[in-house]
Amino acid sequence: MSSIILLLRAARRDLTNRPADAELRITEAERAAQENLEEARNFVRALAPPALQHSSLTAALRRITDSAAVGTATRVRFEVAGEPVPLPADHDLALLRIAQGALGNVSRHSEAEHAGVTLTFLDDLVVLDIYDDGRGFDPAQTQVGTAGTGYGLRAMRDRVTALGGSLTIESTPGEGTAVAATLPLPFSEEGR
Repeated sequence: MSSIILLLRAARRDLTNRPADAELRITEAERAAQENLEEARNFVRALAPPALQHSSLTAALRRITDSAAVGTATRVRFEVAGEPVPLPADHDLALLRIAQGALGNVSRHSEAEHAGVTLTFLDDLVVLDIYDDGRGFDPAQTQVGTAGTGYGLRAMRDRVTALGGSLTIESTPGEGTAVAATLPLPFSEEGR
């Protein structure tokens, strides 16, 4: 929803002097609204989010990373390290939601020039890192509910904790932010 608001604000700004840019942003907002509506319907039905229904976690993360850069000055890149392995649906969903939340925070709060998302597959772990070179903040001073903030970080932590993982948030005012979600990989029947 925040990306729709940002796109529409940018379109309003461009409406008079750059109508072609405004039209492009309105089209992007319509696409985002349609995806959000479909996702809300699927959530109600307790199905997988649209981003994961017909593609892998890697492809879904690449799409949301590309979308995060639209309408902002932030350059966002996505990388995969290690050999991707299929994850349980709850792992895919948690990592996708964490990336969406963290990238939303980057666009709303960071004023970053650069941001990145890295999905790393290790022998027994999968790690999702989202980082930016923006304003940063003092994690110790983040209080849930202050001006509508803090709920996203708590939700991220709750998601990984429920799956036996951990969430690390590193940030310093003026030096950017890094969020790392680490989840254990389930062992295969061969004893991986």
